[in-house]
Amino acid sequence: MNPRDRMNSPIFKSWNVIYPIFIYFVATNLSMSLFTMLAVFLGADPEEQYMALQTASVAVTIPFIAHYYQKDKNEPTVFWEHMDIEISRKSMAKRALNGILMFLAGAAAGVTLNNLLILSGLEEISQGYQQVNQKFFAGGILFELLGACLLTPFLEELLYRGVVYGRLCDMMISDNEEKTEHGRKRERISRILAIMISALLFGVIHMNLVQFIYAGVLGILLAWFMEKAGHFYGAFLAHMGANLMAVLRVEMPAFSWMKPEDPQFVTVTVVLAAASILLIAVIQLFSMDRRAKA
Repeated sequence: MNPRDRMNSPIFKSWNVIYPIFIYFVATNLSMSLFTMLAVFLGADPEEQYMALQTASVAVTIPFIAHYYQKDKNEPTVFWEHMDIEISRKSMAKRALNGILMFLAGAAAGVTLNNLLILSGLEEISQGYQQVNQKFFAGGILFELLGACLLTPFLEELLYRGVVYGRLCDMMISDNEEKTEHGRKRERISRILAIMISALLFGVIHMNLVQFIYAGVLGILLAWFMEKAGHFYGAFLAHMGANLMAVLRVEMPAFSWMKPEDPQFVTVTVVLAAASILLIAVIQLFSMDRRAKA
């Protein structure tokens, strides 16, 4: 097999999708271990400083994943040619409006999913989730905001939407240079499959049932936002909105009405679900309007 055939083989293409996730795990776990040893050496309790250590390990990992993202973006692949066309059709004002709508949709959808999982009772029986949740809120609100609401969404969107989803699209979408209707239909199906697989991978890496469901469903929405934005900023802002609401509902007394013991909890969940659907519909409507004028 010559080098060109080897690069085009299904095994090589599949590995090309997966190995950045391994790089992510190695970089985050290795840096986390080193920062933990440093914390112990300085006399700090790693459990109490978990979010600070996690924030530092994420910051160290970002350049590694950004390298793959920028490398892919600079290559003339089917996926990035499509993204370039999408974003070039938007003015700066439309990009800003898209970003705001996606941030709000991510926030509303994140709270809705969290509330539904609370109502399902899965959070109570998942020990893995309870352990992760306890660590998530260890270290103070500053690192929760900086790490969980800013750096972690940035890193995960670079990886799972910018690299993994992009490479899945390139692997699954056949060339359609004539842009026939059959080719467009096949491309749409391939993009949907790529969205589903990238969301599945995003859910699996969280390694507990509650977060698998939450991240899997949210991952579908985030990949769709990347498609509509033509850039990973849409997915990043939506992810940031979802994580921000998770922090605020725990840390801020003003959000106590989001607690399950509140009598309005179910009503609030329904309202937020409706708001999520409405925001998604508006984003889709703007996208259809833009296509009609293009």
